[in-house]
Amino acid sequence: MKRFQFLLISIFMATLAFAQNEKPFERQKIFSIVPQYVIQNGFRFDYEFTLRNNLKSWLQLSPEFFISTHSTNISTNNYKSMIGAGLEIHHKYYLKEPNENGGYYFGYGGGLQFFGIKDNESVSYTYTENGTEYISFREEEVNNAINRLLLNFIIGKQVVSFKPFIVDYYLGVGFRYSVDKNLNLLNTYNSTWFDYGYSGSLLVSGIKIGFDFSK
Repeated sequence: MKRFQFLLISIFMATLAFAQNEKPFERQKIFSIVPQYVIQNGFRFDYEFTLRNNLKSWLQLSPEFFISTHSTNISTNNYKSMIGAGLEIHHKYYLKEPNENGGYYFGYGGGLQFFGIKDNESVSYTYTENGTEYISFREEEVNNAINRLLLNFIIGKQVVSFKPFIVDYYLGVGFRYSVDKNLNLLNTYNSTWFDYGYSGSLLVSGIKIGFDFSK
């Protein structure tokens, strides 16, 4: 019996010692901006943090905002004004725990974007003259609503040259599906990858500049 009690006490003391030596959970965080969104009259920032007590698994949240009072961007469409917002969520997984020089990773995820684009369009209307009903057209300001689904698969590299600042390069493929307020597939604003109503596959690439909050 004494041997059994001694064994239990030894196991308890060993467990306690292991728990005291175990590294406490320290969530790592990175805040970045994505400058190429300026090309589409937008602004995006990324907030990334570790999901577990290691540096391999990260969750990335990416709010996006778009605004323009005229169509001066890389889009092929003309419009009077545009405003939009979106949110993307990605899971990033590093092949090895990133060290002081960074590391390689792959990521996947998606999000939603919403745009409101105002432009002058030819709108039909009916009128009656001498008891006869006619159809004619006039130019009116119309607000076009665009709802877009995004899916992305990327590979990338995080580079740390001057702590705590980081640079993140990524490249991959994506898919976009854009519909109007009636959930019909868009025909307008859908000429190239850079149009707000584009639907189809495309190349996803970019650069991020960030600040590492890790201790």
